Amino acid sequence: MNDLKMKIYEKSPIFIQHMLATLEGRRRSNKRFGNVYWSFLSELEQRDYTNEQEEIRYQEREMQQLIQHAVKNSSFYKEFYKGIDIDSIRTVADLKKLPLLSKEIVRENIESMYTINKKTAIVSHTSGTSGKALRFYYTPDDIQKRMAHLDFFKKQHGVINMKMKRASFSDSRFIPKNQRTKIFWRDNYAIKQRLYSAAHCQVQNAEIIAKNLNDYKPLSMDGLPSAIYEIAKWINDHNYPLSFQPIAIFTTAETLYPHYRKEIEKAFGCKIRDQYASSEGAPFIAECKEGSYHYNLTSGVVEIADDGEIFVTCFNTYGTPLIRYGVGDRVKVSNQQKKCTCGSVHPVIESIEGRTNDYLQSKTKGKFTASHLSFVNEEFAGAIRKMQFRQKSLDTIHILVEATEKYTKELTGIIHEEMEYMLGEDIDIQISIVDQIPQGPNSKFRLIINEIE
Repeated sequence: MNDLKMKIYEKSPIFIQHMLATLEGRRRSNKRFGNVYWSFLSELEQRDYTNEQEEIRYQEREMQQLIQHAVKNSSFYKEFYKGIDIDSIRTVADLKKLPLLSKEIVRENIESMYTINKKTAIVSHTSGTSGKALRFYYTPDDIQKRMAHLDFFKKQHGVINMKMKRASFSDSRFIPKNQRTKIFWRDNYAIKQRLYSAAHCQVQNAEIIAKNLNDYKPLSMDGLPSAIYEIAKWINDHNYPLSFQPIAIFTTAETLYPHYRKEIEKAFGCKIRDQYASSEGAPFIAECKEGSYHYNLTSGVVEIADDGEIFVTCFNTYGTPLIRYGVGDRVKVSNQQKKCTCGSVHPVIESIEGRTNDYLQSKTKGKFTASHLSFVNEEFAGAIRKMQFRQKSLDTIHILVEATEKYTKELTGIIHEEMEYMLGEDIDIQISIVDQIPQGPNSKFRLIINEIE
């Protein structure tokens, strides 16, 4: 929602907010679930994932088309690949002829990377682990194909999007800060979805949310595992009897720790199916029915360095091409080549380890990982180069901001307001404008530095 719509939303009664959330959901659905979505979903369902040669040929064709598109339409890539014979890049092994694309390079050159005009783009704002608000442009086809990949993954586990009631645990800010009523969810009737605010999935609210889930009876659940875990733990600790059982629970955006999985599966009586795809648009890595993580060859290329760091080439980033891009995440691969008993020839990855981000901690509301720090918007994108969050005690959080000339005092107020919304008003938020945020060991940037003993 834009600022005006958000102000109207926040001042409306809750029953009107449900209607506005549905209207917004319908608007987004029209962009996400068009003809390309349905056509590509059908294609994914008909593919033979046991045919290794065909899957590799498909991957190579998609890779070649993306690279050609980037060089033809992006001024950045024309210069970045100057002197390289692009036509010679035919296989995944040939990608090594191209330079790696770091987050720092993207931060400095994002404007010249775009291949489409903002007016025709679907714009996504993200800070991720870079600490800088970036605008990624996607074509409508990018978004629809990405949604088809996600929904095909869910369909393999028995869940059909828009046909079944769904509970989503989201880090979006849809609960007004000044709301006093303990109703921490909103309905998006357009796709049979109830949104639960992850920021409010804390010990003190767990009973309320668990009982609402029990009334709602979703057939699937998805979202941040840390939020679902808090509700599951309350259910288990209080032996609360649920009158429903989801078909599956789909977690993403954070590390799915073993104790998270154990508590959630015990509480809801169904399997978790975890999936990874970075906010910028990495290829999908998702669990199959046998519990193995597969990297999806049809969604992109994942190159794995010796230390486990991954560099991605994503086939659904035509608006902002990402080729050999270091997302900053890591995976663990098995020492032995493993073929999964599910029959898929897509490579197996032992575990995803890149989302073990540090966290901020509130006295009263618990822990918040980088996934919750999503209060970036259009103003932030041009006014802030980078941000870093530092915490040494439960009483204070210090935020360092590398600002541009467009930064205003109003933005400082917005940061204060958003942090208080998330962590509560019993913590001191200190904001410092700096020329440059110091780099950590090995020149690595960390969005969150938690030094609480």
